[in-house]
Amino acid sequence: MKDEKVKIIPIGGLNAIGKNMMVLEYENDIIIVDCGMMFPTEEMHGVDLIIPDFSYVEKHTNKVRGIIITHGHEDHIGGVPYLLQKINAPIYASRLTIGLIRSRLEEKLPLEKKTFIEVAPKDVVHIGEFIVEFIRVNHSIIDGVGLAITTPIGTILHTGDFKIDLSPVDREITDLARIAELGERGILLLLSDSTNAEQKGFTKSESVLIPKLSEIFSSSKGRIFVATFASNISRIQQVFDIAQRYNRHVVISGNAMHNNIEIARDLGYLKYKDGIILDIKEAERVKGKKLVVLCTGTQGEPMSALTRLAEGTHKNFAIDKGDTVIITASVIPGNDRLVNNVVNSLLRMGAEVYWERDEDIHVSGHASQEELKLILSLTKPKFFIPIHGEYRHLKAHAMLARSLGMKESNVLIAQNGDIISITKKAIGIEGKIPVRDIFVDGDFTFDIESGVIKERAILSKEGMIIITCAISRNHIISGPHIFMRGVAFQKDNKFRDSILAFVEDHIEKMLSDEARVKEIQDFLKKSVPHTVHRITKTNPLVEIHIIEV
Repeated sequence: MKDEKVKIIPIGGLNAIGKNMMVLEYENDIIIVDCGMMFPTEEMHGVDLIIPDFSYVEKHTNKVRGIIITHGHEDHIGGVPYLLQKINAPIYASRLTIGLIRSRLEEKLPLEKKTFIEVAPKDVVHIGEFIVEFIRVNHSIIDGVGLAITTPIGTILHTGDFKIDLSPVDREITDLARIAELGERGILLLLSDSTNAEQKGFTKSESVLIPKLSEIFSSSKGRIFVATFASNISRIQQVFDIAQRYNRHVVISGNAMHNNIEIARDLGYLKYKDGIILDIKEAERVKGKKLVVLCTGTQGEPMSALTRLAEGTHKNFAIDKGDTVIITASVIPGNDRLVNNVVNSLLRMGAEVYWERDEDIHVSGHASQEELKLILSLTKPKFFIPIHGEYRHLKAHAMLARSLGMKESNVLIAQNGDIISITKKAIGIEGKIPVRDIFVDGDFTFDIESGVIKERAILSKEGMIIITCAISRNHIISGPHIFMRGVAFQKDNKFRDSILAFVEDHIEKMLSDEARVKEIQDFLKKSVPHTVHRITKTNPLVEIHIIEV
């Protein structure tokens, strides 16, 4: 008899920070765990965000029984609106997470067609052949859960993003007792967050920020601008608590921040006194020492409130000498230059700036080495796959597991797209599916094969040349005309005349040979770039438009 097996396919979340998505499949049933987005890098030229490749689940949509979301961070929910344009499956998540997802869906899809199933820690649900138990974990957003997934071959424990915080702001600690109990019963496979696998010791408690924020608030004589992730409800609660203590009003800048604060308060996760929040237009009448501005922009995002403050383009506020800016978040890899530019600009404007380099201005939401070892020791898994992190994080986590006595053959470092096969006795990679980065720009999605990113890269470095010409059956009636943008030689008449002469000569010759418009256009699309490079040693983007009248 053939061994039963479960297939696990990470679609995103490995070898990068963000875009988390995983498929678990047993025979005719599929569940999806998380569906997030990732911030673009500078090389992606204007892209808004990156989402997972849904090709595999689209192909097997008839098998998808449910989408399980571990918590409400964008790298775990940001892709949901796009996924639900492809498939329709119930979404299982905690109350706050559902509230945040609903807010995203209102911008994309009619909510009445979507099924939300609210769950809480200790709840157990049956989804096809899978039985899923939700386990409370601490993270930098409240209402996070880990998952104990019972399959026909054994239990798979997925930690979600977590840390072990013994004094969290919401007073709800990671359920180590239940994790230990599951470990005693037997864990076939552990999938565990690796983001801080290189960090020694324990991650600090969220509560350590309170003394540091109090110190800053007590010493500041002007306005205080606090930038944090809009989803970090615990951090936002701390700002409200300390603002109330120092008799400051709070102004909220940024749509995402507004929306998340309203959602969290409506659901009872955020508490503050009536009247503490001022409309942004009322802020002008409040003295600086009585005002806190809560905003987004911790990653230097180009359109965020903090970046607009640093550029002097915010329509309501301008940074003055004596203002204090607190950036309470760690920098996501790849965003370093953007954040440094923001900090430098704010300092030049005369602000006192606190950011990642300052002790206790931010604490991570992810477990460090001793916490990761504790989870490995409590669960005693037969097999282990580190998840959520760059390759170096996955490698460091795998080494921790081996240092605790796990066999090297039982620890698997996977790649996005790997088809991981697990039975009661063995684990391995049986194949691979293609997974591409899917770019979102406004309402449009595209992949690298579309050529959009390549063309934008050329435009940003080399510029663009557009050549137009109107022809009749056998002669030129207008043009050729040349338009240049972003090229160093656009005012060079000698170059202009050379290219126009080249184009005109070839069009006339090809027309005399009775060539069709497409043949002329195809020839010029190949030959003009070579001619431009021969003359200028550059490679601008060249567009040719031949119009037949």
